[in-house]
Amino acid sequence: MRLTTIRITPDRTTAARIDKKHFTPLPHTDVGALIASGTDWARRAAAHTGERLPLPSATTEVPPLVPGRVVRVGPNYPTRLRELDRQRPTAPSLGFVRPYTVAGPRTAVPLPAVSSRWGVELGVVVSHRAHRVPATEALRHVAGYVVATYLYALGDPAEQDGPDGPRPLLLLGPDLVTPDHLPIGGRGLTLTATLDDRPVQKASTSDLHFDVATLLARASDLTPLEPGDLITTGTPGGTLAHPLNPGRNLHAAIKGLGDIDCLVTDA
Repeated sequence: MRLTTIRITPDRTTAARIDKKHFTPLPHTDVGALIASGTDWARRAAAHTGERLPLPSATTEVPPLVPGRVVRVGPNYPTRLRELDRQRPTAPSLGFVRPYTVAGPRTAVPLPAVSSRWGVELGVVVSHRAHRVPATEALRHVAGYVVATYLYALGDPAEQDGPDGPRPLLLLGPDLVTPDHLPIGGRGLTLTATLDDRPVQKASTSDLHFDVATLLARASDLTPLEPGDLITTGTPGGTLAHPLNPGRNLHAAIKGLGDIDCLVTDA
């Protein structure tokens, strides 16, 4: 099942199921509210019938959900570790971040300075409360997967983690795709990013040092995870040599999930 949040009027949004040629609006303001509405949210969303709306892309400029909390994973791809001249970690590095803004998949983003820290990531959304969950059971707590991209202003410490680290801008979208429509654990998905149509990143989620189950289990050891919380699994290498400047267009995509288009503007 593919879910998103659409704008109905200038001041009203609704969660929606994406069917072949139309949206089916759901009785919740966004996908996050749907997930938080009860453990049977997926069954209700799949069974819901009613009004149908056409699929104009202009209605999907909002993010599919505003996460309750964001758990950010440190370097988790071989190419990123080489880029940062780091050794392979023996355990995942996790930190909680509070983004300044959560923006949708089609957006113009003002940056206060040139950014050399950005990249496409697989986002994992929590479906129901998870506390000290073993890795063997962790995937049962996944609501779905989403494309995620952080933007940091130049001057932030490279790959700093933790609650006192820098606060990024977070782009999410366009949809949340439930696990039944993807390979187990979101493995084998191709991530790509371009700047002004020039390739900058390409990797597979199979390259992750620590997979989705391991990351969710570890995060649930640190704190109880709640419905709608988001885990971002790390970005591949390639971006540090390609800073974002005003006027540049960023395109980030994950096969099977969708893509984000972002125009960088002056702050």
